[in-house]
Amino acid sequence: MSLNIRQATTLDVYSITELFRNTVTSINRQDYTKEEIQVWAESAHNIARWEQKIATQYFLVAEINAQIVGFASINQAGNYLDFLYVHHHFQRQGIAQKLYNTLENYAIGQQANEVTSNVSITARPFFEKNGFEVLQPQQNLRQQVVLVNFKMRKTLKPNLTTR
Repeated sequence: MSLNIRQATTLDVYSITELFRNTVTSINRQDYTKEEIQVWAESAHNIARWEQKIATQYFLVAEINAQIVGFASINQAGNYLDFLYVHHHFQRQGIAQKLYNTLENYAIGQQANEVTSNVSITARPFFEKNGFEVLQPQQNLRQQVVLVNFKMRKTLKPNLTTR
């Protein structure tokens, strides 16, 4: 398997939103109800919002044989990790880790002191394994449905070779 990580373009938006919807509806159903999953997955329909995120964030896609198998993004300042999703058929192959490592290196390059993220119940163990701590649980109301996630933070150690 040859994994290629590159910056996303708005031409990737439909592949990204399809991967997002499929991952949420298949992987996250272990931790969320059918109603919660439906509301969460519906955010894939707001294409303008996704295009805006791709255009304004450091937004990466991971590809195998030209197929997008994961994506991740962090804001320009490098202190807020917005997305990290891997295709449901490509879980547990190190793709999320490679995407995360690339984002963390970007954050260090931006001289961010810490990275925060709003993390799903499902993704919490991955983030904890990568040194994040839970600051607080959060309840997000979307269309009269409460989605629980966690505000998490990691303090970054600067790479002394980049200074």
